Amino acid sequence: MSIQLTEKDGLPDIEFYNVIEDNQGFIWLAADKGLFRYDGKKFKNYSHPDKRGLSVFNVKLDEKGRVWCNNISGQFFYVENDSLKLFTDLGQRAKGELTNFIFYNNKLAVYYFREIILIDMDNASSIKAISDNNKTISTFVHRDSLFYVVEDEKFNSTDGESFSQIKTFKNKLHSDFFYINWRFLNYQDKTFFLGLEHVASKVKKQNNRLVLETKDSLKEIQLPNDLKYTPYINYFRFEDLLWLATENGVFSCDYENGKIVIKDHFFKGKSITKIIKDRNNNYWFTTLRNGIYIVPNIHLKELMLDFEDANITAMSKAGEDKIIFGSSKGSLEIVNINTEERKRLPTFRENKVFAITPINKDSIIVGYRGFTSLINIDELSNKDITNFFLTGIKDFSYIEDNKILVACYNMAAEVSLESKEFKERRLASFRSYTTHFSGKNDRRYVGYVNGTRAYDANFNEIEILHNNKEVFTIDIGETEDGTIWLSTFKNGILGIRNDSVYVNYTIENGLLSNLTREIKGDDDNLWISTTNGIQVLNTKTKKFRNLTRRDGINTYNISDIIPFKNKLFFSSNKGVIEVDKEKVFKETNTLEFDFTDVLINDKSQELKNSYSLKSDENKVQFEFQINGFLSEENVQYTYRLSDKKNSDKWNVINQNINQVTFNNLASGVYEFTLKATAIDNPKNEFSRVINFTIALPIYKEWWFVFLVFLSGVLAIWYRFNQRLKTIKKAQEVALEKERLQKELVSTKLETLRSQMNPHFTFNALNSIQNLILKNDKKEAYNYLTKFSNLIRDNLHLSTKSFVEFEKELSLINRYLELEELRFKSNFSYEIMVDEEVEDIKIPTMIIQPYVENAIKHGLLHKTNGIRKLRIEFFLEDKVLVCKIIDNGIGIKRAKEIQKSNKVKRKSFSTESIQERLSFLRDYYETDIGVEYPNVNEGTTVIIKIPFYL
Repeated sequence: MSIQLTEKDGLPDIEFYNVIEDNQGFIWLAADKGLFRYDGKKFKNYSHPDKRGLSVFNVKLDEKGRVWCNNISGQFFYVENDSLKLFTDLGQRAKGELTNFIFYNNKLAVYYFREIILIDMDNASSIKAISDNNKTISTFVHRDSLFYVVEDEKFNSTDGESFSQIKTFKNKLHSDFFYINWRFLNYQDKTFFLGLEHVASKVKKQNNRLVLETKDSLKEIQLPNDLKYTPYINYFRFEDLLWLATENGVFSCDYENGKIVIKDHFFKGKSITKIIKDRNNNYWFTTLRNGIYIVPNIHLKELMLDFEDANITAMSKAGEDKIIFGSSKGSLEIVNINTEERKRLPTFRENKVFAITPINKDSIIVGYRGFTSLINIDELSNKDITNFFLTGIKDFSYIEDNKILVACYNMAAEVSLESKEFKERRLASFRSYTTHFSGKNDRRYVGYVNGTRAYDANFNEIEILHNNKEVFTIDIGETEDGTIWLSTFKNGILGIRNDSVYVNYTIENGLLSNLTREIKGDDDNLWISTTNGIQVLNTKTKKFRNLTRRDGINTYNISDIIPFKNKLFFSSNKGVIEVDKEKVFKETNTLEFDFTDVLINDKSQELKNSYSLKSDENKVQFEFQINGFLSEENVQYTYRLSDKKNSDKWNVINQNINQVTFNNLASGVYEFTLKATAIDNPKNEFSRVINFTIALPIYKEWWFVFLVFLSGVLAIWYRFNQRLKTIKKAQEVALEKERLQKELVSTKLETLRSQMNPHFTFNALNSIQNLILKNDKKEAYNYLTKFSNLIRDNLHLSTKSFVEFEKELSLINRYLELEELRFKSNFSYEIMVDEEVEDIKIPTMIIQPYVENAIKHGLLHKTNGIRKLRIEFFLEDKVLVCKIIDNGIGIKRAKEIQKSNKVKRKSFSTESIQERLSFLRDYYETDIGVEYPNVNEGTTVIIKIPFYL
């Protein structure tokens, strides 16, 4: 049973010359396209920039475990740190001849037909050559010594430096046997030389020779004709047999009575170049034109039948050494398992064979689709059975005395096959699938569509229940101790004793799957086919052994099982498998996996046992695998991630998944444990551990926390200090405002006093007196009323810092009305207020004094024309602008008049108003004040006053 690696498996070439396995389980291949490494999943190519050509031929391991290879150009390479290194170039010496090489005592021993070259592996320039007058030399290592043979002389060395002659033969290896390529072979503790003639010839002649070294001579050993004329390429020793890899497949041979005897021949027609057995007991066969064949289990063989693409659907044991096979197309064939002699029976019906059972040594009964036949295998005759009970056969079991237990599509029955007539007894009228007769228990067992039942000798029905439920059975078997075994649809295997279930095997206690199919008792063993493999249960020890795809089983769709003393046969839709029952179970695969990569935040890292990561390096991925072909078929991976706080439970990794990824891990100390467990032996396990630490974020480090705490304390102190300063400043501002307020009040009082100056009061009273003397009581009354109102409004507004603009404007109007009464018709005034000036408040006692100054100093001294006064109000840059325009004598003439007066008086409230405006400017920090622009006539005063809404 072999598996061929092809392009779909990633095979990079079809022409291979050599193969080895290294200490880590990697398979190295010397191919026409170069050197390749196979890890069980993918191939990797190794090359060197100075390498001449693609092909490499020999591939070997040195004492350090390094892989070496060479090419026909005389270059020698080795692999170190996962790259190909050039060791030396002997192109000038080899002259195009393909050399071979071996390792001995830290020497690279390169040899070809005429010379041995010894190179110090620590110093490639240290070269020693051995030759003997152009004679052919054969070189080999045996029992810790280096040997070479030149004609009739044999030399050896124990240090790789000096050689001494140890034997002289009576005949000559090369001259007497006419071969130039001899290979040393130690077999059965004897020294042989295998000779191969490389020179092609159209004349048929013996290509190969085998020579045995005796005490003092070389003796030729007789070869079978198949080995004489088939060029051999390599050899391999296996279980006391010699395997010769040739251009016509592999010959399994033995040395008996002085000659080579062929035991087996396989891979016929294939040029096999090398054979090895890897650490998982897989056999590798490299070829020149057909790629690579792998035999996972050398003790599984495919039994070849002449059924022409028909599936094997039924088989039965016939005596102690024969099997009868039936196919999906009605073919029947009898095979002797010891001699492999085959006997093809005529195809009586081209219908699928459902069941076969022997009646006696000469006759078998065959259940086809729709009918049943009784066939005499000696006379090759058949007789169709037309009995109603023998149509639609699913299964039957031979009882005794020509009686059979029959399972049909619509019933189960016991049928007697007498020569004259068929007698039957119906057991139940339900569709049935399988039957079994137990002589030890005197029971008939039938698996129906609605459960499983047993019948005693009196045909009393006994229903088989499991957990008080019906049991749906696919197949029934029996072991030597009389235990009846039921293969169920989904509940695994049930063991029956005394008509009751006493044991149940499932995946929890050893089964590969709860979905079981065909079973067969074999002494104390029970062979079981499942959807995940084939198993044998030792009912005494209760231990399972398994055969799966890693053993070369190419299908689990098993249709029948036939055990013999030393052999076992499985039939399936892909043919028949022959099993050596004692040797078929391989040693458990190695579970020693390796971590192939560790990725931190998706970046590959150097492989180590521990890692220290930053706080943001919190995505960790582990990749792993067991090197080797199908090495993980029987492996279940589990993992656990532990930290100081807890130890997580073991997590199962799905089959064919070879990585574990952790995202957004918190800071901490972690231990990642990966464990590989053998599925068929849970006690066999292997684990590796990687430790890693993810640092705390900077904001969680103790020093950072301390700095934050210290910064917090300093910030609180700073904030508190700033608050104190703010409060102090606020207090200072409040005190300053209080001072300014007092200054304003004082200024207002002073202004009020200055406004109500004696001159104005005297003029007003004098005007009232004149009106009274003129007996103009009405005018006098009006004047006096307006004067009193003005005095009252002034006193009222003087108590407030700000007042509505309308009230201030009303005060100015009252004052101007009095002045208009005093000047009669020689005075007019006009007040203009912009529409934007509304609903605002302004400081009191600011405008009226400047209006009074305009009348007193500007208009009073005007002698000609009507005295005019115009007042305008509008908003500009967040202040209220008051423009007072008169057509009086102007500022310059007013100063001259004031200077000529003998009585000196301060300007009308000017100093007080200026001081007050200065206070307001400082307080509101805005453009507040009085301007006197130059004009051609009269005087213009511009006052900028603060306001708020």
